[in-house]
Amino acid sequence: MTSLTKGANQLIECPICGVKCHLSETLVLAEEKEKSVLHLTCGQCETSTLVFISIGKFGIASLKMITDLNRQEAKKLFQSEAVSIDQVIEIHQFLKSFKGEVKDFIE
Repeated sequence: MTSLTKGANQLIECPICGVKCHLSETLVLAEEKEKSVLHLTCGQCETSTLVFISIGKFGIASLKMITDLNRQEAKKLFQSEAVSIDQVIEIHQFLKSFKGEVKDFIE
């Protein structure tokens, strides 16, 4: 865990109940020199939150997003392969020519 993640963890509060989160409630999903992604589960209200933290020339910025992903689901998502440009083009072409209803291709 980098010093950015450790330091930011002291500042992170649950967006629902306002309780400060502890390191034991934090799962580091991605971490680089100047940015981190964390999954937090509040010990008080059990709300799960994704926290994106970055540091730049003007200081630390963070974004919290409440999620229904549990720790294991978030870890699996962040370890999976990113969507490729070819996959985006393929789905775009499919949707562009699709003539049915949304429910037809979801099933």
